[in-house]
Amino acid sequence: MPTTLRIALLAGLLALLSSLAVIGFIYVRTHDEAVASLHRQVAEQSRVLTDVYRSGGKPALDQAIADTLTYADPQTAVALLDGRGRQLAGNLAGPLPAEALQEGFRNAIIRLSGQPTPHQAQIVLRRLSGGQWLVSGRLVGEGLAFRATLERSLLLSLIVAALLGLLCGVVLAHYVSRRIANISAVADRIGARDLSQRVPLSGAGDSFDRLGQQINAMLDRISTLMEELRLLTDSLAHDLRSPASRLRAAAQAAASATDPAEQEELLASVVRNADALIRILTTVLEISRSEALTSRNQFAWFDVRELAAELAEMYDPLADERGATLRFERPDAAVPLFGHRQLLAQALSNLLENAVRYGAVGREIVVRVIPVDKGVRIQVADRGPGIPQDRREEALRRFGRLDSSRSDEGAGLGLALVQSIAHLHGGQLLLDDNRPGLLTTLQLPAQPPR
Repeated sequence: MPTTLRIALLAGLLALLSSLAVIGFIYVRTHDEAVASLHRQVAEQSRVLTDVYRSGGKPALDQAIADTLTYADPQTAVALLDGRGRQLAGNLAGPLPAEALQEGFRNAIIRLSGQPTPHQAQIVLRRLSGGQWLVSGRLVGEGLAFRATLERSLLLSLIVAALLGLLCGVVLAHYVSRRIANISAVADRIGARDLSQRVPLSGAGDSFDRLGQQINAMLDRISTLMEELRLLTDSLAHDLRSPASRLRAAAQAAASATDPAEQEELLASVVRNADALIRILTTVLEISRSEALTSRNQFAWFDVRELAAELAEMYDPLADERGATLRFERPDAAVPLFGHRQLLAQALSNLLENAVRYGAVGREIVVRVIPVDKGVRIQVADRGPGIPQDRREEALRRFGRLDSSRSDEGAGLGLALVQSIAHLHGGQLLLDDNRPGLLTTLQLPAQPPR
């Protein structure tokens, strides 16, 4: 069965059931109310006539019966019977059978004077002194007619509600199918490798728009990753070419060298170039793992303050060699963080290496650990040349190096790795102006989202 038809039938069924519940409630309430109202009228009429008899005797009762027959509506039944059920006064067309002469409220079939056929009625019998019976009641034919009309109306309204529900279901199914078809068409074009397609949004802000926004955001992310992958392969091929060429040349020279000292020096160059290649490949692998969130199973609680203190102490001699002072602003209390201690140590090491390499000329490097609401900020500030605002995004890219000649040491993966580690922890890496210099901030939540 097509989805459109299933949705239409489901909507029609729901409309039918809801209408049936409402109509059934109305029917029950109106039926009970009509029966209760008729019962009250009959009981009140009998009580009034009984009170008249008790206060004025039979003459007053005869007058009350005559007044009732004169002024009451044609559905009213009233009579005074003898002990055998024969009418002495009233509007009954015949006597009541002896078995019906029992005091109290009951349903009976009676015929009034001037009516050709008997009708169902609700009557009350009261036994008077002297063996006589007072009968008062009302025909229920009017109530039955009203209920029959109500039943027909409710049945008709139920049919109309079912048809309207089915129609609404068809409209709803058409709307849903059209919105799903738009998403399916985009998925087909994406499957055909056209990543420029996006799900159209109606602007209504409904669930389909929210789904479309999520799909579009996912496609934007995929496009960005595809572009980064292209840049990564291009940059990786470019950056590996030089150390691979140097490695080959050094190995070839070492193989042909005859002097042991020269051969030892060439072999040491081979080892250095091999280490450079291993560092580049290891860093790329760490970035990929961090982006894929595969290291979260190794998270544990640790003190960020102690980690930053250890690294600041480790890099202090290196900063001193470059002529700079490395200062660690130690917080007063421990700063707990749930994360990967080794990866965060590597991220902070990369920030400190960049600060020592490029910012030592400013004579001051500051490391800060700042507890914030439900998180922590790790900052490294220097007084070097900094990074222009329009080139900070380029500096965060993999193999992004501001030196276009690529003559400087390194592969341009340091900040990209820090950003990937921040993403692994549910945080972000921020580059700001230290006026002068660069202020790098690793902003992390105390515990990353699940």
